[in-house]
Amino acid sequence: MARKKAGFYKDDPISGSAFQLIIELDEQELRCMSKSIDSGTIVAFEYFSLDKDQTEDWNDIFYEIKTISKLFNKTYKLVTCFFCTPESILVPEKFLTATSAEDYLNLIYGESNRMDVKYEKLNSTKSLINTYRIKKSLAELFTRQFIIFQTAHVYTSLLNDVMNRRKNDEQLVKLQFYHGHFIIAIFKDSVVQMIQTFPYKLAEDALYYILRCNQQFGIDPKKTIVELSGMIDLNTELYDNLFKVFDQIELNSTEASGIMVEVNKEYPAHYFAPFFKLAL
Repeated sequence: MARKKAGFYKDDPISGSAFQLIIELDEQELRCMSKSIDSGTIVAFEYFSLDKDQTEDWNDIFYEIKTISKLFNKTYKLVTCFFCTPESILVPEKFLTATSAEDYLNLIYGESNRMDVKYEKLNSTKSLINTYRIKKSLAELFTRQFIIFQTAHVYTSLLNDVMNRRKNDEQLVKLQFYHGHFIIAIFKDSVVQMIQTFPYKLAEDALYYILRCNQQFGIDPKKTIVELSGMIDLNTELYDNLFKVFDQIELNSTEASGIMVEVNKEYPAHYFAPFFKLAL
């Protein structure tokens, strides 16, 4: 079952040949926005929770979204979906071939004939390729729904954003939160050490994963900057516990414009910042 949790719109038009639809999708939620191609302004934003049970598949979810969305049934010059899938690895470009990407993913996550393999170069490094895979059924659904459709991955956007902004940090831990999971990326001297997604239900679960990763890569919590963004509330046990461990915690957001101004009146500026950065 798909439930619409938020919708913000400027005056028409918000779709058509002058607009791009940008979607971010994971197993639990979907966010989408319409962006003016000429001005770069975000003119509409929608946010859905996806409460899938065992009897529902993505066809059912898409049908429900189309019945309650003001954006999905429109036409656009371009549609881009950023997949927030954990099945991703970073591969040095010199080791990547047409078949090796699939081999690497099969080795780590197991073989599957139901997945499409994709890859994207990290513009911030020029040497690493983000190789990932998505469900073929999802790619087919998007292709049927939209005439011009392209895929992307959240990791690529996150890494490019951080590495372009924070080139002088000796140690940096980036935490990007969603409902039910979070992404952690660790950097030393602007070189990415790891990026991975972890599920969590309790604050203790998330803190355990974060501390384990820090220990694995020799991160000193007293000298490290932790940058937070995404769906983390500041009046929670998790946020309080992070402050007990790390001396330097920063909230990351982006300058609001267009419909983002209205969104930020109801949600903290850091809450949807990772999603809005996908439009940059």
